[in-house]
Order: sequence, then structure tokens, then C-alpha cells
Amino acid sequence: MLTHSLLPPPGGGAATHHCLILHGLGDSQAGWKPVAPMLGVAGLGFVFADAPRPYYDGYAWFDLNADLSFKDEQIRTSRAALEELIASLLVRLAIPSERLFLLGFSQGALMVMDTALRASRVYAGVIGISGFLAMLDEYPQAFGVALPSQHLLMTHGRADTLLPLARVRAQVQRLNALGLAIGWREYDKAHTLDPSRELPDLRAFISSRMQAT
Repeated sequence: MLTHSLLPPPGGGAATHHCLILHGLGDSQAGWKPVAPMLGVAGLGFVFADAPRPYYDGYAWFDLNADLSFKDEQIRTSRAALEELIASLLVRLAIPSERLFLLGFSQGALMVMDTALRASRVYAGVIGISGFLAMLDEYPQAFGVALPSQHLLMTHGRADTLLPLARVRAQVQRLNALGLAIGWREYDKAHTLDPSRELPDLRAFISSRMQAT
């Protein structure tokens, strides 16, 4: 089981929904815990997970080469670990998957999108921040049965030098051409989270999906 921790809604009260947050390369769950109060959505609890592969002082979901290449098998292994965690959380929290958000940054964004595109479960919403997509040649055959009901959002920075915007935008367009409706937002930011414009958009997306589920 992936190492993880739970946080109640920062504003107090009972949680009606939860958001599972996955970090990026070399980070850990601790790096994203400050985001919980920044989102500030009433009734939203949080789950923070560490990736399974040690990487310097943090963790990684898969090894990433300088040319952004990777081994598909490492992603498949991390996907299986993530799905195991999700199944356990749904039982522990006693909620349906429709009340669980998946949110990831960079490598974590790839993992939540990869999981959602192939899922048999419908999630409350899926958000990929400053990430990219993997194994696109497996689609549409690998699309999960729940995909028509998934609500997907990807955000990216125009000044992202680690994961160039044009490459990721093209990936999203390729999937949308297959009939998906992945939401896409661009910001004047680098490989980071923009607190001024991006965070309010994420908060609005989450709030809207919470009201719908």
C-alpha cells in the first residue's frame, strides 16, 4: 500500500468529498499539504500519497529521462499501486468513487489522468496540473468504461520549460479528437501552481463537481 495520510476539511466540519493529491518528481506528500487550506472548499477532505519509487530526498512515480522518455512498465506498476490505494480509501472513507477527486502535479498529473482514462469507476473530478500523458497509442482501445462520465481538467503554464506547453497541448488535442472532452486551461506560469488565477479556477471546478455529486 502506498504511504499516505488523511486531512479533514481545513475549515472544519464533516467531509462530504475527498481529494487524493499526487506529487511530482522528487517531492512527497508533505510538499502538497499546504495546498489544502489554499483550496478552501468547505466539506472537502484530503488524502496525500507518496509515490512508490525513492528519488533523492523524495519519491517518483517513474524514472524520467532528460528527453522526457520513460519505461511504460514503471507507469503500469505505479498505476496498480494507485488503484490499490483508491480501492482501500473508498472502503475506509465509506464513500462512492463519485465523491473522490483525483488531483496530480507533473508526474502525479500523468498518473491521475492515466488512471481516469482507463477506469471502470467514475470519479468526482480529475485534475492534472503541469503534467503530460503517456502511452497514447493504446487509446482508444484502453479507454475505461467509465470514461464517458469522467470530468477531466488539465492546466499548464505557457512558461513551462520542463514540460513544454506545445507538446502537452498536442497530446490533449489528440485525445479530444477521439471524442473526449478534456478541459484545458493555460496560464502565464512556469512549472508550478499559480495562486492568483489557477487556484481559483481549480476551486471553482471542484465546487461545481461537489454540487453535482
